[in-house]
Amino acid sequence: MNFNFVATTFRFREEDLMDELEELFYEFGETDLEVNETNVSGLITGKSSKDPKEFISFLRIKLENSAWEIRYLMRFIPIQTVVVTEVENIKNGLVRLVEESKIPSDQSIKIHVEKRHTPLKKMDIIDAVGPHLKLPVDLTNPKWILLVEIIGKYSGISVLPSDLLFSSMIEKRVSE
Repeated sequence: MNFNFVATTFRFREEDLMDELEELFYEFGETDLEVNETNVSGLITGKSSKDPKEFISFLRIKLENSAWEIRYLMRFIPIQTVVVTEVENIKNGLVRLVEESKIPSDQSIKIHVEKRHTPLKKMDIIDAVGPHLKLPVDLTNPKWILLVEIIGKYSGISVLPSDLLFSSMIEKRVSE
């Protein structure tokens, strides 16, 4: 399974979300988009040839100018790496991404784990990754999010500035 973003919608609206994303990405200039349903209701994965982090800026402008065009997309999450869901794989991937991100030593982090269809526990992942990081932790207002999106056998992981997570509900509320 290969994907570079995860998107969420209302239950049983996956098809509508997939159509909406295809239209939005087309307007964004993407001609090689692949979107797939998962076995989790309300969750899709996708692969874009363009950087999904840049798509978030596009979504924010779209919400500001024509919010009615985003009806089914609830959250959009860029994914940097996909690994087989095992604690060791997730730990190695996150540690590597933190090193590549060159996070300044004074900036805070939070490890955020979303798990679906797995017996793994969030704390098992956090306990495995935490000792390998030398950064301050802030659970309420971190500068960086170390994100783990577990979807059964595969996990998408990312190290992102906290402003690179998109929630249409929050964005609409903030803009009012």
